Amino acid sequence: MAAPDLTVGELLPVVLDDLAGRIAERTPAALADAPDGVHQLRTEVRRLRNVLAAFGGLLDPGPVGAVRAQLSSYGDRLGRARDLEVRAADAAAAAAAVGLGAGPSARLVGPLAEAHRTAHAKLVAWVGGHEEIAGLSELGAVTVVGGGRPARVVAQEVLLAQADRALAREADYLSDPDAGHALRKAARRLRHVADAVTKEPGDVLGEPATALGKAGKGIQSLLGDQRDALLLAECVRGLLPDAGPDAPAYLEVVAHAEQRAAAALGDVPGALAELERRRAVMDAGP
Repeated sequence: MAAPDLTVGELLPVVLDDLAGRIAERTPAALADAPDGVHQLRTEVRRLRNVLAAFGGLLDPGPVGAVRAQLSSYGDRLGRARDLEVRAADAAAAAAAVGLGAGPSARLVGPLAEAHRTAHAKLVAWVGGHEEIAGLSELGAVTVVGGGRPARVVAQEVLLAQADRALAREADYLSDPDAGHALRKAARRLRHVADAVTKEPGDVLGEPATALGKAGKGIQSLLGDQRDALLLAECVRGLLPDAGPDAPAYLEVVAHAEQRAAAALGDVPGALAELERRRAVMDAGP
């Protein structure tokens, strides 16, 4: 664990520099479309965006705002490629699960795989025209407001605020897709902030903070699984008017995806209760 007298002004530049370095490390594999490469880079881009957002009140808004805008554009392009990659894989898995024949399966998965390749090519072209992304390491020199405060104290305040932000978004997630999306994003930010302050080089908080981050990850994962399944069901439904004799088999894929979505959503209340428990434990202190 980091030194007990570490200040937040010493902590944040080190954490931000490390996160920027992770993006640089993940970039070659993502641009080569290596297995899981786009996913890993997208995660690192999201991680930096979330840490910048959570600690934004302590950072010089000028350079941070510019970086966040860059990362937002980068994340959008990574997201398009990754979502299509996931949908193609989910379609193949669902086709296998319901026993879809080789022909119908290929007609379902093939267009998604091709759309992924197109989105990835656009991603590569965009990155080639935005070399300034490589300058993210300059975040290590960003000005920290109130940088003399103890890092552990500030980190706990910020992490608890992220837990509260997630819990404030639990209303209506069962019936409102927008509310579910907001809850998923808040849980993901909680997870990323917890990682930043419990793992090297920013490890200033201990097990209660780690457990709080895991609770956030649980909510994020469940709602992410639900979203992916619903998007697959919507995609397959769009094929039905032209499916001809494949239509009954495609309806089985839709039903399979909807069952997956319902199962994931059914586990969210328990995950939210776990988040509330973990937040109370951390707030209570040692």
